[in-house]
Amino acid sequence: MKGQIFIDNSEIGNVEFKIIDKSMGSIGGDFVASENYEKYKSDVQKFTKKNGNANSQNFNFRIVVENIELNPIGGICLVDSEEFSEMYVDAAGISESDLKKVNI
Repeated sequence: MKGQIFIDNSEIGNVEFKIIDKSMGSIGGDFVASENYEKYKSDVQKFTKKNGNANSQNFNFRIVVENIELNPIGGICLVDSEEFSEMYVDAAGISESDLKKVNI
């Protein structure tokens, strides 16, 4: 299921989400950046280099799927390393009812 990724109200890209661990309410997928991502890219890469990812403590990440905003209580992480061309988003702690609503 395709979802949009935001920082605050700025859409920075999208992800084709798959369930990673249903019991943990965990989803993830490859991140495809939009033009808006460029203003955050340098900082995200710095957090990825320092901590392994940029997460909800660093940015106000939001996930919207089918016009429904998910509330992953475990947080949202974005990995964007300068060394690799792949970017990845995952989120944990999404309720089973929210996952059913968006058919992930």
